[in-house]
Amino acid sequence: MGIFDLFRRPPPVATLPALDDFLDSQSAFLVQKCIFEYARARSGILSDKLFKEPAFVAAIEESRWRNYPICLGHVALMADAALRPHAPDRGPALADGLVAAVARITRRYDIPAGMAPDFGLSARKEIERRIRRASLAAPHAVKDIPKDEFKAFFDRLPIHESLRGHDYMLVRNNLRINLCRAYETFLARMDAPALVALLTGASGTAAAPTDHAAG
Repeated sequence: MGIFDLFRRPPPVATLPALDDFLDSQSAFLVQKCIFEYARARSGILSDKLFKEPAFVAAIEESRWRNYPICLGHVALMADAALRPHAPDRGPALADGLVAAVARITRRYDIPAGMAPDFGLSARKEIERRIRRASLAAPHAVKDIPKDEFKAFFDRLPIHESLRGHDYMLVRNNLRINLCRAYETFLARMDAPALVALLTGASGTAAAPTDHAAG
């Protein structure tokens, strides 16, 4: 990377592959930032030692994978909130396109170790349910998107429930703030007309693949 690359604006999100990469990377960031920051804050001066313990490393990995679908759903709904104003009367078609994006993203990954064989399929179905339910009403305020799914997210953090104290609101606010930041980034980078055309099938590319396999 040259010095001038540091001042170059990130490329616009204007294609389906670029959208998939953005949704995937932002979902992974949400998961990891919440898990790692919370685990380090809760373990305090013992964090360096704890993060070297094989059992805790395994617990973090399990938490990351179990919470990734929740955050992918959050980011997909964030994209819906950003794009819906540019797709009047095309909400159901936009939902179809986002469901297809989620399917492509989840198929990038093998079934994580220790997860059920239908882990990917179950994740896709749950996110699709959230997207289609959201498409029936006005888009959520982005800060409120994590509200309904947050208890499940919090329960899957790699810290024993007896040690969590009154951290529920703290972690939820952290997740909300980072999702709002992702939203601002998406607004700045999205090519709304191009994405709406692609996602609603105007160019014939938005059809969701059929789930023949569990993975």
